[in-house]
Amino acid sequence: MNSIYFNDPNFINSSTYKEFINQNKSKGFLSIRAYAAGKAIPISGLNIVVSKILNNQKVIFFEGATDSSGIISNITLPTPLVVDNEEIPLSQEYDVFAFYQEQNLVFKVLIYSNIQVNQNINIVPQIRLDGKTYGN
Repeated sequence: MNSIYFNDPNFINSSTYKEFINQNKSKGFLSIRAYAAGKAIPISGLNIVVSKILNNQKVIFFEGATDSSGIISNITLPTPLVVDNEEIPLSQEYDVFAFYQEQNLVFKVLIYSNIQVNQNINIVPQIRLDGKTYGN
């Protein structure tokens, strides 16, 4: 399966993009917090990819790495509009891939219109027999 970035001009001009945006006219927000040791140690440099499969194509909405505090703030993602405040709001599901040293983690997150969603990622350091962690 090939990948394309959400803001790629070729994708923006496609019918897949137009259909997706027509159904997702609002914005929601995702923040990532990566840590180890029961939230005591922030994990910087955790690579994050936020994507979604649309018409058998992996569309990448965000790529980046956590800062020195283990955080990526306010990733803006398309969501459906809230039509009626008395009904359960519609959401959009995204895949969050986290890569750190030799660990690959995958999370499914639901994003809602004008709501901040926080995804906590707990990293368990892999200890080698010589007492060092992998990647060092």
